[in-house]
Amino acid sequence: MDFASRLRTMKVQGATNITLESMRHLKTFSEKNGFGKKFDAECRKLIAARPTAVVLHNAMERVKKEKTRKNIDCIINDLAEAKENAARNSGRIFSKRKTVLTHCHSSYVVASLVKNKSKIKEVIVTETRPRYQGVITAKELLAKKIKVSFIVDSAISDFIGECDVVFVGADALRKEGLVNKVGTHPLAVVAKENHKPLYVVTSTFAIDKRKKIFMEERQASELAHKNLKGAKIYNPAFDITPWKYVTGVITEKGISKPKKLIK
Repeated sequence: MDFASRLRTMKVQGATNITLESMRHLKTFSEKNGFGKKFDAECRKLIAARPTAVVLHNAMERVKKEKTRKNIDCIINDLAEAKENAARNSGRIFSKRKTVLTHCHSSYVVASLVKNKSKIKEVIVTETRPRYQGVITAKELLAKKIKVSFIVDSAISDFIGECDVVFVGADALRKEGLVNKVGTHPLAVVAKENHKPLYVVTSTFAIDKRKKIFMEERQASELAHKNLKGAKIYNPAFDITPWKYVTGVITEKGISKPKKLIK
């Protein structure tokens, strides 16, 4: 299986992880093939494999401006530093020990919770169907001795009252809203109705200035059942949460209101 296929089949998950692994792949690819037409074609293949998340797109734009392995290393370092700084900035949210609710798997959210684990009582994690990315989040937090409660996605309204704050990651930050794993929008609505703040933890790499965004639809086979023959099956990978449901966006630059960050 080539690297683009690994992206397409979600062997690599998470907007930042996809970008980091893609940069490392391109560095190795360039050592064998240089920075000519083959390199350009490989870049296009990677973008086509996961077209929604903008972090990879923005990193590729930087690669286009300077096709060198040194530049690729700079991008990798910038992504790593951004995560560390965003995790540090998220500490401002925790004035006391809090229970956090999160959805899906975000390396930024995990880094932030681990960085501030002394201020956290518990993390409520949704399983995140149909690919169960929440399992990854739960395992990573448990490995760091953070208390975890694991729930089905549809139980968010039952558990929202037990949390103090909601943390989610981002696949793209657009004028129309937050693009993130499907299920984020209903979670944000439930949080708003219950007066729970919702913060997005990400980097400025996620700011999306593309005119259009392609919202990925995953294979029906991920959730199809044999007794549903004849049914039309939908499996959207992402949804868009309007900014009115978001309290703030935490990045390597600090905590911002969405309107100030997304211009």
